[in-house]
Amino acid sequence: AIQQHPTMMKKAAAVLLCIASTTVNGFQVTSGLTRIGGDSRPSLNGPTSFQLFESSPNTETDSDATVSKAQGILDEFHASNLPFRIVVIGNGAILETTSKLGPKSKSSVSPKTGDKLLTFASEDASFEFHVKVDQITKITFVTSERPLPDGESKTMRVSRFLNEKGEPMCSLILADSSDESAQWFDGMNERYGQEVNL
Repeated sequence: AIQQHPTMMKKAAAVLLCIASTTVNGFQVTSGLTRIGGDSRPSLNGPTSFQLFESSPNTETDSDATVSKAQGILDEFHASNLPFRIVVIGNGAILETTSKLGPKSKSSVSPKTGDKLLTFASEDASFEFHVKVDQITKITFVTSERPLPDGESKTMRVSRFLNEKGEPMCSLILADSSDESAQWFDGMNERYGQEVNL
């Protein structure tokens, strides 16, 4: 039946082209069908052509179902739905922001470097936090008291992620002082210990 209708073959090919173009180098492309000159062709929607996340689900896992211990711990930070003060120390610059790790979460491989990336992002991708998870060699959980100007003190609950040189890659400071948040952090400390060597 398809051989007798060349037009049907063209339309089928257009649909297949649209489906095949939804993944490029590990990044998701938002695509749809538009009518151009009577043919169905793929179109790119949204503010940019390439989008790191699909609309759902909020969490994507590795295809080979292998998750490192470092990634498993970061996934627990994501699942906690708690806000963190995120501190990233770079070469000559320090970035600080307060955000939940999500709601989007994705594990991928950088097409440029081949590094495994664990990414957390807001719904509109205005916030994105990329971690080269295989470079993490140690995670520490530290609870300390910081004195305040009024004579009181504030409990600091900090998780630090270190590379093989012992240098900090980033720190996640719990930004919620509720009892539930403290119990979550203390539970992580009890389960993994103050230092996690990877």
